[in-house]
Amino acid sequence: MNNIDQSLLMFENVKNNIDNFIKSDNNESDTRSKIIDNYLINILGWSESDIKREGKLESGYFDYKVSCPSISFVIEAKRNHKEFILPSSHTKVKIKSILRENNDVIQQIRNYCVDIGLPYGVITNGKQFIISKFFNTNGSDWKENICLIFHSIEDIENRFVEFYENLSKYSLINNGGFKYDYIPIDLEAKSILSTLIQRDKEIDRNNLSSELSPIIDKFFGEIFSTEQEDDLNFIKECFVENIESKKNRDEIERLFADKAPQMANVVKAINTNSIVSQIVEEISDDQINIKSPKSPKPIIIIGTKGAGKTTFINHLFRTRDNEFSENHLTVYIDFREFYEAYKSFEPTNISKEIYEKLTDKYSELELHSLKALKRIYQKQIKQNDESIWMFVKDKDEDTYNRLLTEYLSENLKDYSKHLEYLNNYLIRERRKRMIVIIDNADQYSILIQEKIFLFSHSLSRNSNCGVIFSLREGYYYKWRNRPPFDAYESNVYHITAPKYSEVLLKRINYTLEHLNNFEGKASSVTSRGIKIEMPNQKVIEFLSGLKDSLFSDYNSDLINYLSFTTYPNIREGLRVFKQFLISGHTDVSNYILREVYKEVDRVNKQIIPIHEFVKSLGLQNKLYYNSEFSIVNNIFIPPKDSNDHFINYYILKKFYDIYETKGIANKYISFSEIIEIFKEIGYRTNIIISSIERLLDYNLLESDELITDIEFGNLDAEIDLCISSKGYYYYKELIKRFHYIDLVLQDTPIFSQEYFSKIKSVFPLSDNKGLRDLKARVETVKEFVNYLNKEENRQAVGVFNMFGKPLDYINEQLNADILRIESKL
Repeated sequence: MNNIDQSLLMFENVKNNIDNFIKSDNNESDTRSKIIDNYLINILGWSESDIKREGKLESGYFDYKVSCPSISFVIEAKRNHKEFILPSSHTKVKIKSILRENNDVIQQIRNYCVDIGLPYGVITNGKQFIISKFFNTNGSDWKENICLIFHSIEDIENRFVEFYENLSKYSLINNGGFKYDYIPIDLEAKSILSTLIQRDKEIDRNNLSSELSPIIDKFFGEIFSTEQEDDLNFIKECFVENIESKKNRDEIERLFADKAPQMANVVKAINTNSIVSQIVEEISDDQINIKSPKSPKPIIIIGTKGAGKTTFINHLFRTRDNEFSENHLTVYIDFREFYEAYKSFEPTNISKEIYEKLTDKYSELELHSLKALKRIYQKQIKQNDESIWMFVKDKDEDTYNRLLTEYLSENLKDYSKHLEYLNNYLIRERRKRMIVIIDNADQYSILIQEKIFLFSHSLSRNSNCGVIFSLREGYYYKWRNRPPFDAYESNVYHITAPKYSEVLLKRINYTLEHLNNFEGKASSVTSRGIKIEMPNQKVIEFLSGLKDSLFSDYNSDLINYLSFTTYPNIREGLRVFKQFLISGHTDVSNYILREVYKEVDRVNKQIIPIHEFVKSLGLQNKLYYNSEFSIVNNIFIPPKDSNDHFINYYILKKFYDIYETKGIANKYISFSEIIEIFKEIGYRTNIIISSIERLLDYNLLESDELITDIEFGNLDAEIDLCISSKGYYYYKELIKRFHYIDLVLQDTPIFSQEYFSKIKSVFPLSDNKGLRDLKARVETVKEFVNYLNKEENRQAVGVFNMFGKPLDYINEQLNADILRIESKL
């Protein structure tokens, strides 16, 4: 696929050849093979796989069908002496203006287009081009459609940018179609946010954040840290094991046990009872002796981002018994730290890192000492003693020691080779095996993950080390049957995230049990100006009330929000919860007062309503909502080059409907198929693609489970997509609620000056504490819905027939929310 610089260079290189060929008399076949192929492949960047030649139709044989995810079209190639009669000094004309003089060729390609079901076609004789839409699907007269015309090679050269933007593969994919045929859209719009003077102003973090911060950082962060000593009690109390992780642990333990079990190459992880125990047993059964030095196959831990691969690996190896520690020397490499230090991956550097960590961690073994080095290289030293050193060994001690020192020093320079000798020494004389753990490699590109894969297998094979490393499941499943992965055997274990509610409950319980370490008093002022002073016991009361609010049978809204919008990324779920705790809009003091003065026999223990919770997350420390920075996503922002507020909604609804009607096993639909569905009801391809990419970026959609985590650059046409748990929650619940509309209307572009003025006139400004008048907020939401209703009425009937009216669905719950609020005003 050529960019414009490459295309122009190719055009300049071949234009003389094309011009000379055109001057000779050639038939249509020659025109195709010697001219049109040159244009399509060499100049315009199409590949052979994009092109189908001489397809049979009822009306005859078309010359070319060119296809990409954005658009497909037909090309009719005429003999080079067949001149089209075109109006000079024109670049665009209606079909009817040139139909009479070019009736045969236009009717011919129109018949092909109708037969094959593709509206667009290109007619060319090698020097002249007619590009147009030759039939319509909306019932309008096709002869009124506009043609883009090029008169000659010189005209193409003079208008090359226009030629490129309408026929190159690069432009058709990025523009979603022929650029000349764009219908201008009035994209002039304003958002409420853009007019606010204090739109970027932040409020202070909540009034107890300084007291909460050390607690939050300690108890709601990562269980494991390479920067400080592990709190084993914290690890044991807060690690959540599900059925899958237990089976994984048991199986890995078996990998290193006295007698290795017979295992399949890939361990199925889902719907099993004890995966953890298999891993632990394999480790424990490791037969460490010189007669059988071979290590178990490298272990690959796979899982989605944030599912708990690091937590699982660390829990597995840092909570083992003394017998395990006696027999195995574990070296943990956090690849993030390694890559930050070296800025690249080289086997020599990571081998050096492993060696240095090993000698530091197990300094009592004195593996760096001369005594140990002599034992490590005893065979090689003995061979030298009997050969090249024989004449100095007994006669010249100084020379012998110098030679020995030089030999050992030279060997120590090759860290990869030294690890091989070192581990064989440990097995041979210490009955210990080194286990190297390379964690967080999954956060880097496939190229780096591939290098780590090869290094790990080399380390295991050559050094007889046990090796465990983590990969992102998307990369592994996509590449496992391709080189180099298919050439090596590994034991692969899949980590599934535990239930978010279980993780959070354990963290809160542990925090409440260990708050005695945080003594003293906290003073603060509530959002209503009430000054209070309280011992840190009140922080305990806040977290107790929060626990009630999250896990009460009467209130599942908060935990549902956290679970649906972050699962399976448990790390992200904890990060979101931490953001709520320190948000400037989380009025901790008021929550504590509610808890302190609550009625003892109160049935509903809720102290934090869902609308306050979402507001705290959506605004963080800002006075106003800005979707660019907020973790609450705005689905009413149109895609690029569009003023349609509902395309994101329609696409989300389509995926929701597929999930609801076909079930979890059949919830996927290909990228190309969803594009075709929306093209049939009138949406341009570039708009559809832009919307889907935004929904993927928001994590409201996801790809099929085998490639969920692969970065989306150019989406493959056949990639399978489905609605995510977050997308399901947004469609099913969030977008219908007052607290969501109240936020997102603030930075939604308004394409009507009349309605913008109405919304702006009732929009209440925030005070310095982040409070806005509730009655005015209700009126603002009503005006915004009125605007959306006006925009909805502009939608095509075919869209309503397929998806219904968005506001009918949204207003079901939104009107109920507004009535409830107004009843309390």
